[in-house]
Amino acid sequence: MKVISYHTLTTAAAALLLASCGPKLDSTTVLMSTVPVTKSDGSLAGTIHSQVNSYRQSKGREVLQRHAGLDRMAQQHSEFMRRNRGKFSGKNAAANISHYGFEERALNAQRTMKMSNVAENIATCSGSHSSAANTLVGAWKNSSSHDKNMRGKWSTTGIGVVVDKDGTVFATQLFATESHSHMALTDRMRQF
Repeated sequence: MKVISYHTLTTAAAALLLASCGPKLDSTTVLMSTVPVTKSDGSLAGTIHSQVNSYRQSKGREVLQRHAGLDRMAQQHSEFMRRNRGKFSGKNAAANISHYGFEERALNAQRTMKMSNVAENIATCSGSHSSAANTLVGAWKNSSSHDKNMRGKWSTTGIGVVVDKDGTVFATQLFATESHSHMALTDRMRQF
């Protein structure tokens, strides 16, 4: 679980300009869109979305609307984890998933989609469509930091799911708040 505030993002942006550390990993860039997606489509990502919204409602929270740009960003990260599985630090499943590049995703969401805060949940598992969604969302519920993200004061979400040829599921869910009344991050940075 990662949560980034505006001040942390400003610091992260400066650090990203100076250097990039970490293992040599494959990556790609996908153009983001700001067209909101509001319907679940029966896909694994749609099932996760429905389960997270049901959980949020049971906790008195508003439902999250899918956002096409956040969906693409989450999908890109899930594909990145699939391509680089086993290359991350940790043992067993932990070596298959990483928040690597989260700060860049959060900055991109703030700059291009006018999001004020961004958080991320990631997970991996194996199983059928319905059991994978139950496993992923259940794991997030049982982790205090991931649960906090699912119950947070967000307005939008993006979900990306990739299933590898051996059935391993890689999932990323981004949480964000659209900021229509605040200046964009790039405008704020010009003030300094």
